[in-house]
Amino acid sequence: MDQVSYWLHYTILENKLSDLLWFVGILGLGIILRRGLSFTVSRTIYRFIKSEAGNIPVAEFVRLTRRPFEALITLVILFLAFHHLKVPSEWNWASPEKFGWLMLLERVFQTMLSVAVGWLGIRLIKFISLIFKQQAAETPSALDDQLVPFFKDIAIVFWTLTCFFVMLHKVYEVNVWALITSLGIGGVVIALAARETLENLIASITIMLERPFLVGQSVVLDKISGEVEQIGFRSTRVRSDDGSLITVPNRLMVTQALENVSQRTHRRAKYYVRLAYDTPSETIEKIIEEIREYLLSQYITGSKEPTVRLELLSESSLDVVVIYHVGTSVWKEFMRVREEVNFKILEIVRTQGATFALPSRALFVRGVESLTQASEEEGVSKSPLSEAKPLSPSAKLLPHEQ
Repeated sequence: MDQVSYWLHYTILENKLSDLLWFVGILGLGIILRRGLSFTVSRTIYRFIKSEAGNIPVAEFVRLTRRPFEALITLVILFLAFHHLKVPSEWNWASPEKFGWLMLLERVFQTMLSVAVGWLGIRLIKFISLIFKQQAAETPSALDDQLVPFFKDIAIVFWTLTCFFVMLHKVYEVNVWALITSLGIGGVVIALAARETLENLIASITIMLERPFLVGQSVVLDKISGEVEQIGFRSTRVRSDDGSLITVPNRLMVTQALENVSQRTHRRAKYYVRLAYDTPSETIEKIIEEIREYLLSQYITGSKEPTVRLELLSESSLDVVVIYHVGTSVWKEFMRVREEVNFKILEIVRTQGATFALPSRALFVRGVESLTQASEEEGVSKSPLSEAKPLSPSAKLLPHEQ
């Protein structure tokens, strides 16, 4: 025992061997157990808020808080481990109150501790927003669905700024109020640099007040069309029709013409039924009348009176315009009704014995007789087309309108 006590009191750089063993033991054991400790702390805290978490599983809470808790536990382990050591006097390091290595290490540790606390707070805000989002999904109103992510972003910004100013005051001993009040021209410069951010923030407040669109509604803005997924304090996220996630600054959402497709009371369909020119007038009238009667009989297209008229006598077809309105804002439902109408029009046209026109043009050749006579005089076959010869200057190809 005396030998063990002798070795434990053996000093290395003014530190006992026992203190070095405590340092290595705490550091090694803490690194090994920190992951398990972070899981345990997260699960323990979740038990106290389980009644408020609703259907959010414990795995989600652990996923959000495990890493910040692990960082905090690591800092606590470092503090406990280094607490058993002292700086050798021969190094001539100044005390933590004076500028030097000890002050620098202490400030770095406190800064890392502040960052870890801020990180944990942000993750807790995100978890709380999940709880409110779950509660908002149970209500019929869509307004609370877009308010939750908005206030979540505001809370994260406020918490981050609070942690930053507290760190400046406690760690670096900066007079925060004097710093804020002395910004002066610097504040103006910062405001100008952050002009777009301020514009987006004001635009987000405008969106919340006027509610030109809500989360889940379909909108069209310039070349962007899709469903609104999230409205933040800086931007709005839109899921496009092809599945891409588009982030649009809020200032563009309020300064440009925006179409809210979900607030449509109906959708309009307009196209032409092109019939061949040899279709009798009586048949065209019957086709128009049957299409009109069919559209009037359909309740979903009866929101407005349909229009079916012989509108154009085009170059190669008789064009019957068909205009009707479908009483829905859902694109898939509109396409389903339009398909049914198209099949019915095909049936009506075929029942009446009419045919659809194809793009065509009649060409007439002038001066064929002169070519035939010239060929007979030269002893060539009577058919001017039996042998390829260039046309005379008088021969021209003209459209049938001439």
